[in-house]
Amino acid sequence: MSVEEHNIAEEMGKMEYEPLQPIEIKLIRWSLIIGVVSLVVLYFVSAAFFPAAHGA
Repeated sequence: MSVEEHNIAEEMGKMEYEPLQPIEIKLIRWSLIIGVVSLVVLYFVSAAFFPAAHGA
């Protein structure tokens, strides 16, 4: 490890734990939901326009 990496690890070790705030938890949940829904929608759009790529 370089000196800079060692200093960063030391400083992070000194930091106290900060729990996530409710709004941060809500933002994380919404981001995950939007990501999963987008994947599902894009899969079906892809299957509709490019059926050969999906084994049909």
